[in-house]
Amino acid sequence: MGPLLSSADLNLARRLEAAEAAGGLATVEGLTRARPDLAAASEPIAGGRAVFAGRNSPLTHALGIGMDGAVSEAEFDRLEEFFRVRQTNVVIDLCPMAHPSVAHFIQTRGYRIVEFNNVMARRLGGNEELPFEAGGIYVTRAGAAEASLWIDVVAKSFLEGQEPPAEFLEMFAGTPLVAECFLACEEAMPVGGAGMFVHDGVAALFGDATLPHARRRGCQMALIHARLEAAARAGSELAMASVLPGSGSHRNYEKAGFQLLYMRVNVSRHC
Repeated sequence: MGPLLSSADLNLARRLEAAEAAGGLATVEGLTRARPDLAAASEPIAGGRAVFAGRNSPLTHALGIGMDGAVSEAEFDRLEEFFRVRQTNVVIDLCPMAHPSVAHFIQTRGYRIVEFNNVMARRLGGNEELPFEAGGIYVTRAGAAEASLWIDVVAKSFLEGQEPPAEFLEMFAGTPLVAECFLACEEAMPVGGAGMFVHDGVAALFGDATLPHARRRGCQMALIHARLEAAARAGSELAMASVLPGSGSHRNYEKAGFQLLYMRVNVSRHC
């Protein structure tokens, strides 16, 4: 796996945040193809990217802002206007290494903290072997024919096995069109799913979800290793993931060789 990554490396943080922003753009492109009625949109703003994926979607947020230097008041106004005209809250996923000008606007404009996320990463080697045994769990790629199945499994997993309402399914509608999607199966039945975007040699792992009855059987670890193998074969140099601090996902990614690089603060303001 190579030497540890540096949590003080600004260029590394820029690269990871750029990968996340590219994933946001891909999400919008997928939604535009799958659900043009949602009027998904994206703009490069303040060194990052603003993403609108629906008024109530957790995928509606700004990523990577302030990573290329100071953000002017006019540029921050433009960021807020992007969300205001779409009648949704401004949500910013803020990297702690963003330029201090961003923190100034957040402090002086009445933003509130919504959530903390740990950004974790690890190196990848092209010849690295990532063996993993998870009992009867195996992982397959979800192609076009399995897109609806992948959406259903992931959505139900996030809703603790409940039937997802139509507006919740909308969030995932475009993902299989623009991301590499994987299904974890047990006895030929899908029990979990996850996705991966690749940008500039960085594989961004996301969407890890397991149905309630199949948890604690190694499903997430199998999905992590399958994506790492796919990313390494494709020539990616790094893999990253964003997880809730202290969660089961946090622990599983640590077991898979990921290290904590920084904590991202998600803040929001009603405009």
